[in-house]
Amino acid sequence: MSKTHLDKIADISNQILNGILKLLGYTLVLVLVVLLILYISLMIWIGQIRDEQNAKRLMMSQTYDHQVFPSLTEHIFFYKRMHVGDSGSWVMVYPLDESTKKEFLERVRLSGKQVNKGGIECIKPTIKKRWKSLHSNIHYVQPDEWSKDHNDHEVHDSFIVYGSEKPIKRVEQACMERSFISLNDVKQRLHPYWAISEKEKLLFSVYEID
Repeated sequence: MSKTHLDKIADISNQILNGILKLLGYTLVLVLVVLLILYISLMIWIGQIRDEQNAKRLMMSQTYDHQVFPSLTEHIFFYKRMHVGDSGSWVMVYPLDESTKKEFLERVRLSGKQVNKGGIECIKPTIKKRWKSLHSNIHYVQPDEWSKDHNDHEVHDSFIVYGSEKPIKRVEQACMERSFISLNDVKQRLHPYWAISEKEKLLFSVYEID
């Protein structure tokens, strides 16, 4: 067999091999694209479930809070924090008008309990945030000193904001001041208390995730 003939066979073999490699490359890219689309679709679906759950919590909470304090306006902020396992809390934040403040303080007085002026289920300043769903973001905060070595600020005290984030600085300020007056709720098991920040003129309504 002549050298020219052998060269032609080698060329044909190389072309076939190149074609197979290109086909495998295109197939791999297609598989990766399909997997990426499936992953994004799954994240959107899970996010939609979370949004629907938060929307139900929001409506239920707002209905109950307005039954207790009829002068309340619409909520301005909603956040959720998880603790251990599936337990946690979600918090509705409302502007505090004078009528609601007066009624709140009167309820505190009538309760006969000592006024709690400490902290509540609150948030810390955000150091970074990540998309969670179409209507929510997860906010990561700097952890406490004892947990800094764990490099797990993504776990400690992180919180999810559902809906508008515009009032977040005002809420953070109230939380940093830690000067709240609390009112225990003796009627609802999963609603331990309301709290007001007189300086920032905010009312916090805290619900437990059981």
